[in-house]
Amino acid sequence: MKYAYAGSAAYTHDAYARSDDYLAMLVSARQEAEALLGSGILDPTATTIAEIGPGNGRRSGAFLARLADGGRPCRRYLALDFSATLLSLACARLTHSAGAAMTVDARLWDIECGSSDQVERWRPADGPVVSCLLGHTLGNVDSPAAALGNIHAGLRPGDVLLVSVLLRCDEGAATTLAPYRGPEFRAAALEPLLAAGIAEADLEFDLSFHDGVVTGAAVLEREVVVDGACLPAGHRIHCFQSRRFSCSDVTGAVAQAGWHVRDVVTEPGGVHLVVTATRG
Repeated sequence: MKYAYAGSAAYTHDAYARSDDYLAMLVSARQEAEALLGSGILDPTATTIAEIGPGNGRRSGAFLARLADGGRPCRRYLALDFSATLLSLACARLTHSAGAAMTVDARLWDIECGSSDQVERWRPADGPVVSCLLGHTLGNVDSPAAALGNIHAGLRPGDVLLVSVLLRCDEGAATTLAPYRGPEFRAAALEPLLAAGIAEADLEFDLSFHDGVVTGAAVLEREVVVDGACLPAGHRIHCFQSRRFSCSDVTGAVAQAGWHVRDVVTEPGGVHLVVTATRG
């Protein structure tokens, strides 16, 4: 699944992240920022943010702008991702919009593979860091609890965690899958396979929604050979997953990872959840 964000696939993800389907599905950056502002736990003297999975940086820019409007401008910002290409796209956009008002840096970190000292080496000498998992990033990892634990291990006591996710609801599979049926998402999901040499004509893209998880898989229409391996017709290749949560799923995973939940905001309609926590 990660290959949908790396290399050439970063550019197809960038296109998808600018689509109406993608933007309509996620909680707005304004709502995420207002949840953080309303939590009352931001350092009054400075706001230092380390965002994990900033995507193409577009939503990050809107989030940071709302914080500034609320009297908490970010002076130092760190983008963290396993995709160097996406980091480049995000930082270029944020540097252009922020100008000299904010320092923008980038570091590689795959939060699914373990802890990291990247934030520790970057952070200022004093003051907490706000670590952000925005736009349902947590729903795309294989083990949310493990990822939250890795983030906890890489930060200091007093640091802040801000997480926003999509909640499970009774809207049904058809409505849940609708934002994923556009050409932008199909292109983003299949790009890693095309880059590996499989022809698009040989792929069928299948979407499903079971037990609160959206799954995208490519099904081979005929036998293909990739790097010397023969894959038969009908072979399924897992491309994407996006988990939906209950409120207790998220708060339980955050607490299990060692964070202290400080505020929980459910957006109108009960579709989005924003959780703020601190590291003890």
